[in-house]
Amino acid sequence: MLQREQERAAGRINDVLEGLGFGRREFTMRPIPFAGTWGTSSSICYQLANEQISESGDPELEGLSKKQAKKKMKELVGPRAQSIAEQIAERLASDDDFASAEASNGYINIEFDTQRFANRVVGTIGDQASEYGRGEKKADRVMVEYSQPNTHKAFHIGHLRNATLGNTLCRIMDLAGYEVQKANYIGDIGMHVIKCLWCYERFHQGEEPELSARGRWLGDIYTESDQRVNFRQDVLTLLNELANNDPAFVAMVDRMVKELYQVHDVGEDVAYLLGQIANKREIKDESFYDQGTIPKFWPIVGKQLHVNLEMSRGERERHDAIEDEIPQPSQYEEWIERWDLLDSRMDWWPHVNAWREEIKAEFQRWERKDPDFVSLWETTKQWSMVDFHRIYDEIDVTFDTWFYESEVEEPGREIVKDLMEREIAEISEGLPVVKIDEKLGLEKETYRTMPVLRSDGTTLYSTKDLALTKHKFEEYGVDRSIWVVDVRQGLYFQQIFKIMELMGFEQAEKCFHLGYEMVTLPSGAMSSRSGNVILYDDIAREVLERAREIIDEKNPELPDAQKDDIAHDVGIGSLKYSMLSRDNNRVIVFDVEESLSFDGHAAPYIQYAHARACRILEKVDAMPSGELTFADLTAEEIDLIQQIAIFPSEIQRAAEEYKPLYIATYVFELAKKFNDFYRACPVLQAEEPTRAARIALVNATRQVLANGLAAIGIEAPEVM
Repeated sequence: MLQREQERAAGRINDVLEGLGFGRREFTMRPIPFAGTWGTSSSICYQLANEQISESGDPELEGLSKKQAKKKMKELVGPRAQSIAEQIAERLASDDDFASAEASNGYINIEFDTQRFANRVVGTIGDQASEYGRGEKKADRVMVEYSQPNTHKAFHIGHLRNATLGNTLCRIMDLAGYEVQKANYIGDIGMHVIKCLWCYERFHQGEEPELSARGRWLGDIYTESDQRVNFRQDVLTLLNELANNDPAFVAMVDRMVKELYQVHDVGEDVAYLLGQIANKREIKDESFYDQGTIPKFWPIVGKQLHVNLEMSRGERERHDAIEDEIPQPSQYEEWIERWDLLDSRMDWWPHVNAWREEIKAEFQRWERKDPDFVSLWETTKQWSMVDFHRIYDEIDVTFDTWFYESEVEEPGREIVKDLMEREIAEISEGLPVVKIDEKLGLEKETYRTMPVLRSDGTTLYSTKDLALTKHKFEEYGVDRSIWVVDVRQGLYFQQIFKIMELMGFEQAEKCFHLGYEMVTLPSGAMSSRSGNVILYDDIAREVLERAREIIDEKNPELPDAQKDDIAHDVGIGSLKYSMLSRDNNRVIVFDVEESLSFDGHAAPYIQYAHARACRILEKVDAMPSGELTFADLTAEEIDLIQQIAIFPSEIQRAAEEYKPLYIATYVFELAKKFNDFYRACPVLQAEEPTRAARIALVNATRQVLANGLAAIGIEAPEVM
């Protein structure tokens, strides 16, 4: 709405410019940045003033140096711009649609007619209802690929950010007028699947959890497999941390070296290990420890950690020399917790290398499509998919197209052959690569070199992504393709786009990687290998339970079924808004209480504003109709009308810049302005005709809040 008014104002300014002999110009109109008013402003007069002075060759510029001329030009432009602005403002003053047109410091400031503009905004929203904000149909067909969870792993809170961000972008682009294809690319094969199935067959053969928990159970199996094959590295990582951060531990080892192992019952094979620790050199030669060196030394590590913990708690009299350097008790407690876990699994140590070989053999079973292995893969893949569909239903995320990694392995090999035949790819150090900078003729290193297949012929992520992108362009007629993927994959996707460009696909210019940062908890980052990933089911259950408690407190008289529905809308809404209310390039630290705040930057605050508007309207017998009287408006009313007026332009801006954050911020600001209005402006108690105008404004705000929340995939409850 405001954009249309700005366009109309720009048209009238151009009419005047033609009359003054300047001709029609392209220029930008911006909202007047003053609270309590609405209107638009242009700096076109500065451009015209510059042109006039430059073309006329002002005598005051003659004989000046370049620097002096530039300074003098600045002095001359301002008054000339003001003079032109005054001429334009004088001719616009007779326009009945504008409340005023003024020249101010070389700018043209136009204020809209309050009565006409307010009626136009409120009336348009009333007529268009849920379609308010929808833009004109665009030419481009857009495909947004998002979510992309891996089967055989559990769905965690990081996946929620991806799914929410992608689905919201699809909603916004659809509302902006684009034809949108929502695509999911399931990672149903890869080393993570091989490791999971190896661990299942090796240690859990025949076990089957309850149907509702199978996806999560597979995630636990994957975590176990990763912990098994990385066990030695985890042990060495802890030892290296202690060597670099615990002086008391290093001092103990140094004493052991000096005592030549006479005090401690350890074999001579520990000598090298102790020497590495005492000299703070990294322990990384795993082959040396195959004979059981680490298991022999490991109990001593645990004993020393407990001694050091007591020391750090105050028993330091005998250790004055190192007292100030000893880590805090909390650090020792964390090390001891890790030591305990690793100690409980020390029987894994001798098997790690054999397990790694077994996994390699398992991978070959997939490569040759062993029937038993494929059957197990299909069965367990379905366990994950059932879990994914349940979660998507719960968070109201949908897809038009499903792609699977396993389906693009062979097409990927074919595309590599094509790249080789066309000399886009070449063999380098035994494997096919594309030297992108060289092929593009770039002297400065930009896109580097991308391997497109392993030397043994097995596929890489790039092999499959190239095939899938080609499939999107050729089979789906995609003009613009967007990937919602971890921000750390930025270079990778730039490489994919450039290879597609080298292959001759014009659509590559409109490919875009919408990166996003990780989600952490106040306790820190997550890792699927360490098993401390915050699973979606766990966090959703906690949020939904807390939301139900809040609804019980606020509306104890509601029926239980209605409370459950509201708690679901509020809980899931709070989760999704938390994923959208920060820039996608910033890390999110998720906090349950903050996400459920009715007073802070959170979904319940916005949803409650909608419910408050509904509660006001419940008390109205009939909605006002016809011309409304918007006279003597307060600053709160003007701000609210302007906010609901800019919704369509904010949708367009968010779509063009791929920024769902804009709409998440917009609905929060709208809720704030509505609450300001609610506190300052009586509605039902106001006298006519003000009462009717305010009721219509409340109804318009309710509609735009609902539309805005729908655009970011969040429900708008009528009662909370």
